[in-house]
Amino acid sequence: MNKIRTLWQFFTHPPKARELAAKELENAKRSYLENKTHAEYYATLCSFETQRIARLEKYLEPSQEQQP
Repeated sequence: MNKIRTLWQFFTHPPKARELAAKELENAKRSYLENKTHAEYYATLCSFETQRIARLEKYLEPSQEQQP
């Protein structure tokens, strides 16, 4: 019964533009924070891989010089 009432309210009294805008703003903020978290994670991951590459290249340098 509650679902029918909710549907009836939705069709007879559609949400106001301000309510829709507020919901959309909230979704945009959540999406922004989620994407910001992903960006920070991948920036850290790239930094880690850069340091790893430098370490491995430095490790392999002396052995490359010994080869003819």
